[in-house]
Amino acid sequence: MGADNQSNVRASYKKFYRIRKLICGSFSEKFHYDMMFSWLSNVLKFGDTQPAIVYSAKPLVVSAYSDELDAVLFLSFPDELTDKYELNRGDRLTAATVYTEFGYGEPANDIDPGEKRSGKYIDFVPVIQLFCGANDEKIKAKTALFDEETWSRVTRLTEERAAHPTEPRQGFYFMKLPQE
Repeated sequence: MGADNQSNVRASYKKFYRIRKLICGSFSEKFHYDMMFSWLSNVLKFGDTQPAIVYSAKPLVVSAYSDELDAVLFLSFPDELTDKYELNRGDRLTAATVYTEFGYGEPANDIDPGEKRSGKYIDFVPVIQLFCGANDEKIKAKTALFDEETWSRVTRLTEERAAHPTEPRQGFYFMKLPQE
């Protein structure tokens, strides 16, 4: 089964290497990060486009939504991205999203599934398209895929989540080396 709104975004080598420079802790991690480019390219190409909003510009925290879980997830990013993309609280973004499917089990501890969840997934990995994809104008236009009702829901769920804060995930956590 494919994504409802397949992302169809081409990954940007230039953006990827800037991100790698921001998050890479040592030269020995370089090979791992380079291998992640293929995975990132596939997520941007085939992932499910979902809405996201800037919850905070500095520090940069993005609230990414999943219709499959009917929930938001907070992601923190380097503040350099706020300036680069001229981001402000409430700005609309899109994420290419992939899901963790187990058929049973509890959702990740930083996700509060909503009443409209599908029940098929327990976690999701959102990749903010603007930060990793090529063609910024095309990516920004993707916000029109979602109606005002959806954006209102994302905003409401974001405010509800903020009332019960958890530590946001690192925005590029999918690229990090596993902890030993």
